Amino acid sequence: MSDTQDGAGGLPAGADSQAGIRDFEVSHVRRVVAGNPNTPGKVLSRLAADERARIRARVAENPRADLELLRQLARDQDSEVRLAVAENPHTPAEILRLLADDEDVDVRFGVAENTHMPEDILLKLAEDENPYVRCRALKTVQMLDPDAQSRLSALMQPGRRQSLG
Repeated sequence: MSDTQDGAGGLPAGADSQAGIRDFEVSHVRRVVAGNPNTPGKVLSRLAADERARIRARVAENPRADLELLRQLARDQDSEVRLAVAENPHTPAEILRLLADDEDVDVRFGVAENTHMPEDILLKLAEDENPYVRCRALKTVQMLDPDAQSRLSALMQPGRRQSLG
């Protein structure tokens, strides 16, 4: 056997590593394109179906991801993708409501970080079973304008929410 063959089917030595490098480069380009706000919607749609969760997550982070893409990605099997949808400031309230009930605590934490959500979702997360989600929701309240802070603080008083229905 010559020094230029690895003995595995007669491939030149280093062919596997070269293929790995090409795969990495292709994957890197796809991640960059998926996150680029100038990427056309049709391309984002194709990338949203990629087998790699990281690429789908980059689509979910993209400010140009439309409502249908965000809706699709909010139901993704991978929590990293759902988290990216939760953290996208352009994700509409209907999808944030869905994600506020997600089984994964990191996804709910991501929703609690999003300052672009309806107050009812933030109130719900301030009562989440997970203490980290509750704390994050309370910190997000502190980042809101003073009127919203006052309103939400009053609603979070013990017994106040139950009386409001």
